Amino acid sequence: MPAGTINFPDILPPPNYPLGEELEDSTLRSTFEDGTVQTRQKFTRIRTTYTVEWTNLPDTDKSVLQTFYKNDVKGGALAFNWVHPQTGETKLVRFTEPPKFSLTMIKYWQVSISLQEV
Repeated sequence: MPAGTINFPDILPPPNYPLGEELEDSTLRSTFEDGTVQTRQKFTRIRTTYTVEWTNLPDTDKSVLQTFYKNDVKGGALAFNWVHPQTGETKLVRFTEPPKFSLTMIKYWQVSISLQEV
């Protein structure tokens, strides 16, 4: 298990599917005048970015997520443990950007967060 001491709120409902996963591009490419391309690996590790969404998150759960983002992880500055909903594996991640909230009906929100492995 990763060494983070902060845990993502486990009271939130499971996210909607599909759950997005995107691998980091770890290749540095140099194109030369004759059309050849030279490549090498930029990083020793390839991180994954996860896109997690909820369609109808109630006000109370939205408030929990906002408080977690603002206070617990200091606006996304701190890493935290997040459990992947498919594998059950705990990942050490951080927010790549602030959560996005859209009011879809009275007291219910569409929410999207982006998390990247640390």
